[in-house]
Amino acid sequence: MGFLEKVLFKKKVPTIQTKFAIYNALSKSLIILAFMALLPLIVEKVVYDHIDKRLIARTERILLTVQKGGIDDIVLEQDCSFESYSILKEEFVAIYPILDPRKMPPSMEIKNEAWQIDGEKMQHRIIRRPFTYDNQMYELNIGEGISSIEQLKSTIQRFSLIMMIVVVVISLFVDLGFVRILMKPLDKIMHKKLQPVPSPNNFDFTPIPSTTHEFNKLDQRINEMMLKLRDAFQIEKEFISNVSHELQTPISIVQNRLENIMIDANLSDDVLVRLSDSQRTLNRMSKIIKALLLISKIENDQYLKSEEVTAINILDEVIEDVEERLNQKNIKLIKQFYEDYNIKPCNRTLLYTMFTNLINNAIKYNKENGSIIITTKFINDVFHIEIKDTGIGMKKEDLPTIFDRFKRLNTSTAEGFGLGLPIVKTIAAFHKIDITVDSEPAVGSTFDLRFDDVRI
Repeated sequence: MGFLEKVLFKKKVPTIQTKFAIYNALSKSLIILAFMALLPLIVEKVVYDHIDKRLIARTERILLTVQKGGIDDIVLEQDCSFESYSILKEEFVAIYPILDPRKMPPSMEIKNEAWQIDGEKMQHRIIRRPFTYDNQMYELNIGEGISSIEQLKSTIQRFSLIMMIVVVVISLFVDLGFVRILMKPLDKIMHKKLQPVPSPNNFDFTPIPSTTHEFNKLDQRINEMMLKLRDAFQIEKEFISNVSHELQTPISIVQNRLENIMIDANLSDDVLVRLSDSQRTLNRMSKIIKALLLISKIENDQYLKSEEVTAINILDEVIEDVEERLNQKNIKLIKQFYEDYNIKPCNRTLLYTMFTNLINNAIKYNKENGSIIITTKFINDVFHIEIKDTGIGMKKEDLPTIFDRFKRLNTSTAEGFGLGLPIVKTIAAFHKIDITVDSEPAVGSTFDLRFDDVRI
């Protein structure tokens, strides 16, 4: 994965499956919480309706008894009152004479009230019903204890809370499984179509089967875009290759003619200088064309990858060849070869070119009396080659574009054409080597090449 991909995928974000499952769990939790809040009220209403019906029925039975047998059938105390309680004092029946007609209650009322029984107050649901017997007004009170209702409400709330937790946990796992099945085609599309590939020629156009219309449409559109991108990429590579081939021949012809003209001893010094400048320009153009041809051939898989070489061996070869340039700028090269690695399969010539460009780059933009440190080591079973210099460095905002073709960040030197690092990137991608760059202006740059985890 390159620098840009690392920036894009560095932050871990939740998948749509996880978000969908969490949304379902939260929505169900809210529904259950609302149900928990309403359930005690519903239960209370149902229970009170049931109690009220029982109280009314008992009232009717007692009044019917009075009408048939007379109030004398009910034993009255000396004050003409009557009270009867159940053993647990949860139910009672009381009859009191109404001495003051102004205090006579309405025809019938039912309400909750604390009723005092043997000096102890208890909450009851009470029905009051006035009646007249033998020209005397009485008030019939029938009560039923409701303390158990509060306990029932509390029990229901606890039970609802437990059920909510159980339902949410179960639904979370069920939703995750269902969404995983539902989103499986999307996962396949992302895995096959949206993964980084070395070039558009490696795109996978295999249709992803799905019973969902939207996923089929998405797969179709992605295939169409990848096809257009591949065709455009192929046209660009063919254009570069063809143009490079076509330009190389006339440039060589012009170079030979200039050399033949410069052999003529009758030319003035001014003409010779101008011819020499023209020849240098042609040499620069020739180098650009050769670099473009090299990139084009690598991208078109025109190089074999059937050799093997150790990292230290090829680095030593490159270091030996650039020793003269190191001495010219008095740059000290430090080798920290802690561990070796067998690079295979590979193209030795291309790897040599890659390391040569990197080390030459470290020399070119280094300071006088500077240093270059080359380190080889394994970090967490991944082999690394680090090339660190004490050069002019680069700004952080320039790092994502340093591998772009014809991109030169430093204009203080006439060397180079902005193709050195693109060649490095192309060869690295050809060998599946991951390159990252860390740099700081006036401090230096570090190129980190990461290979796979096979030790020699």
